[in-house]
Amino acid sequence: MLRHVLAFAALLATPVLTMPALAAATYEAQLDPTPFDATNRADVIESIGNVTASLDGSMLTVKGTFSNFTSPATGGSFRIGLAKGVPGDAIGPLTVEHARRGAFSGTIKLTSAQLAALKHQALYIRIDSEKAPDGNVQGWLEESGSGHES
Repeated sequence: MLRHVLAFAALLATPVLTMPALAAATYEAQLDPTPFDATNRADVIESIGNVTASLDGSMLTVKGTFSNFTSPATGGSFRIGLAKGVPGDAIGPLTVEHARRGAFSGTIKLTSAQLAALKHQALYIRIDSEKAPDGNVQGWLEESGSGHES
């Protein structure tokens, strides 16, 4: 019996092995005009941009640029869709230069559902402008090296 107690005590004193930390992953997207119709075509058709992102644990950090806007950018957001190409709701803000061409950045802590969405290319970036308040450009994040489209 004493031997079992000592074995159990030794087990408790053994350091607990932890799961290895996830390696940081990188993502990218080409920002293309948001879907348009006759009423907003002229305001978004030439707009472009790009974004790079890094995931460290559950923290996603993005940096990017945009250009060819017909009016100054007003803001941007991290967004989650039901699937790649299917727009959805904002989940966090981006800091965006108020200009027709410029830069943006942001960091967000992702939930497990948002991490799953990122893995399945359902997380995207959208930049809005004065003439296109419901989106000027957007792009779905894909892991770098996976062959990306927006």
